[in-house]
Amino acid sequence: MDERLLKSFVTTAQLGSVTSAAERLNLTQPALSRQIQRLEQELGLTLFQRSGRNLRLSVQGDRLLIDAQAVLAASKRLHDAVAEMREGECGLLRVGACSQVIERHMSEVLPAWKQDNPNIDIRLEEGGGAELARRLDDNELHLAINARHFARPDRFSRVDIGAMRVRAFSLPSVFACETRTITLAQLCRQPLLLLNRRHFTRELLETACQAESCLAQPTLESSSPHTLLAIARSSGGVAVVPHLGTGPVEGLVAYDILHRGKPLDFEMSAIWPSSVPLPGYGQRFIAYLRDRLLPSA
Repeated sequence: MDERLLKSFVTTAQLGSVTSAAERLNLTQPALSRQIQRLEQELGLTLFQRSGRNLRLSVQGDRLLIDAQAVLAASKRLHDAVAEMREGECGLLRVGACSQVIERHMSEVLPAWKQDNPNIDIRLEEGGGAELARRLDDNELHLAINARHFARPDRFSRVDIGAMRVRAFSLPSVFACETRTITLAQLCRQPLLLLNRRHFTRELLETACQAESCLAQPTLESSSPHTLLAIARSSGGVAVVPHLGTGPVEGLVAYDILHRGKPLDFEMSAIWPSSVPLPGYGQRFIAYLRDRLLPSA
C-alpha cells in the first residue's frame, strides 16, 4: 500500500478539511481528493462521509485511522534506523520552550549535549504554552518542553520531566515572613509583576486566585520572566514567574505561593505529536534534559 495515500488520509482525518490537509501536504485540493479516492478504491471502503463542505470520518474510516497512524509511525522508525546505519547517527531537532527554560537552563544543557552528540543539531525556539502546542500541531517543532496541561492525549505523546514551581520573587524588605512561603492573599496585596497570557503560569495563578476570591491585578505585564525579575530587583514589586529550583536569583528572595495549603506548581513535560514518532536521539535528548537540569522543585 502506498504510504503517500495513508499519509493523505491521516492528515485529512486529523485536520477535518481537504483544504487544510492539501496545504499541509503541499498538494492541490483535486490531487489530494484523488489520492483519498484511490485509497478508498483499493480498500473497498468509504473512509469519509461528505455533506457539502462538511467532511467527517465514516465508521470504517474511524476504525482505520488508528491502524494507519501506527503504520506510518512504524515506517518512520524504520527509515530513521536505516539512515542511522548508513550514515552514522545525525539529525536536527527543533525544540520549543518558554523563555525561562531557555534563559536559565538550555545554556547549560546544550554545550554538554553537543560535546556528547556532535552530529545532532538542536535548534531552540521560544514560545508560550498554547503557542508551542499549536506549533507542534502544525509540524513546526519536533518537540516542546511545555506544561503537561497542553499534552492532549488524542494528539500528543509526552514524558513528564519535573515540577515547575510558581514562585514570587521580591526584595527582602517586601514580605515580613519567617518562612519562605506566602499566601495568595499576601501576594495580591503587593504590586504584581506578571507574565502575559501567552504563559500558562498566568492562567494557573489567576485560576488559583479566583478559587480563593483574590484579585491578581498586575502593575506590569511582560512576555519575559527575566524582565520581571530585573524590575523587581531595581524598582520593587513582586515578580511571579515559573522557577525550576536550580539556584537562587541574585538580590531577590524566592517565596513559594501557597494555594489551599500547598505550593503552586505544575508538571512540565516533553511533548511531541503522536503521529510523528521521535527518532532515538530525540528520546535521548529528553532523558539528557531530565537527568541534568529538571529536578522536581
